[in-house]
Amino acid sequence: PGLSSRASASPTPMGQKVSLPDAPPPAPGAGAEAPKSPTGGQLFKFEGEAYALFHPNVTPELFDDGDDESPQWILDIGETSFQVSEQCRMVSNNVARRVDFLAPSVGVFAIRFHNQAGFAKFLSEYKDALFENTHKCRASDENREKVFGVSFTAWANGEDHPETVWDVTDEAPPNEAKTPGRARSVNRKDDDDDGDDDANNDDYGTPIRTQSGEDALDMKMGALDNSFLVRGNAVDVFRNKTGGALENAGVRVELRDAEGSRITPTKGFLADAERSMFLLSPDAGRREKLYQMDLERECVIAEWGCRKDGVDVPMSDIVADTKSSQTEVGRHTFLGLDDNRLVRWDARVAGGVAQTLASPTLGYRDGHDFARGTKFRCMATTGDGCIAVGSEDGKIRLYGDSSMRQAKTSFPGLGSPITHIDVTYDGKWILATTSTCLVLLHTVIKDPKTGDLTNGFKTKAGERIAAPRLLKLKPEDAARARGAPLTRGKFTWVTEQGKQERWIVASCQNYSILFNFRRVKTATAPDARLMEFTDYNVVGKDSAIAESTFVHEKFTGDDTHLVIATTKGDVFCAGG
Repeated sequence: PGLSSRASASPTPMGQKVSLPDAPPPAPGAGAEAPKSPTGGQLFKFEGEAYALFHPNVTPELFDDGDDESPQWILDIGETSFQVSEQCRMVSNNVARRVDFLAPSVGVFAIRFHNQAGFAKFLSEYKDALFENTHKCRASDENREKVFGVSFTAWANGEDHPETVWDVTDEAPPNEAKTPGRARSVNRKDDDDDGDDDANNDDYGTPIRTQSGEDALDMKMGALDNSFLVRGNAVDVFRNKTGGALENAGVRVELRDAEGSRITPTKGFLADAERSMFLLSPDAGRREKLYQMDLERECVIAEWGCRKDGVDVPMSDIVADTKSSQTEVGRHTFLGLDDNRLVRWDARVAGGVAQTLASPTLGYRDGHDFARGTKFRCMATTGDGCIAVGSEDGKIRLYGDSSMRQAKTSFPGLGSPITHIDVTYDGKWILATTSTCLVLLHTVIKDPKTGDLTNGFKTKAGERIAAPRLLKLKPEDAARARGAPLTRGKFTWVTEQGKQERWIVASCQNYSILFNFRRVKTATAPDARLMEFTDYNVVGKDSAIAESTFVHEKFTGDDTHLVIATTKGDVFCAGG
């Protein structure tokens, strides 16, 4: 089953599995078949809707066009050559002896190697070339240890430790085979039936349209009465309906400060039983302030200063204390970060939360200033308040719920910045978004003293933790999306212990990319030898997608409903 959609930007459906054709038999009278290269394979090119045999016997060659101080590896496949980088979107399949890749400005190719030894040799050499081009040093053991750390060189190469635990304890959901919700049209006014059953629109209805405004930036989903679309200096309100639908409430809250100047936030979170929203703007003069919007009074009621020891502390990201704290009444603390600082702020002043527009200072509850160079970029919290932090250099740090001074576990970067991070409610899985892939980490290990299962938030995991699994677009789909980056990967939203996340979604240009989480875990288990996963569903839209997210499971029962907000301000919801 799938949601492969016909989108206007794409001539063929994204997300389809495309197999390689068998090579044709030799033509009669053609003479003896040319000997096969022991390190080569059949070269295929993706054209139209399928791969076609391009050359029956090609040997891919890697050569260095740089020098010792600045390697520049080039991949030559006979018909074309190009620099090795993450932008090639290389995907490998050990079982099929196959690699697929995007040759920039040329096309999408695949090689099916003649034998396993040739496949293994090429993949090893390609990984070395990618390492050298990315890190600007030779792929020696010494340099790998400098980049990844002594304990993580095999881990970063996709090799599981012998003591790796793969804890897949969840049960199959009742509707596992059902891709997140098939929608009916909402307020459809232009329903001209031309007989074209375009999944691009029909699966997710016509949009719920709000009044015109600036580009939408984010969609904040509520677990109670409302959800919210952030666009420019305004927030549009939607009612959450039983069955997973959204309804336009016809309410727009303008965001202005005490002087009446516009506030244009890019980060924020819901708080105090979803009656407040704290907002952070990157604009000059606003990064060291948080703005509190009262959703019942429909206005900004407080402008909080972020200060420590009398010094302004600019923030680049803010999140709630835990996965479920936005639904709690009276929780006043939350988390913030900048390049080299983690902070827990306390939004309490004498007499309670400010009820009129004012400029109180947030209380510095606890936190830590780290050495410069940490380059923190994003964070997420578990159900019990543990913290996962992603960095510009690709590193991921896990902090327990009691201290932010030192990470319990730290993973080296694979070469790309982490732009967004999410974690499951129980802390067992982390999803880090980079421009070219979603990095899935399993944090569970066995306690060496007790033999019990624990995770990297609770104890130092080290190299015993499972190697990263990479969720990728197929190169032909990356080409259809014109190389656009993946953004804001996240799990389905769970706010209760014992509930299970079922799906993963990320956005890419005009597309929402959906991975069945349970299938990912099963397919990439250590004994499956599959470290890269490319089986997904796609929903396409006619304009860029600002946010792909999920309705809270309390409204959908056994189903999962996807919500898509486009930059134009249209909201599509599978539900109702």
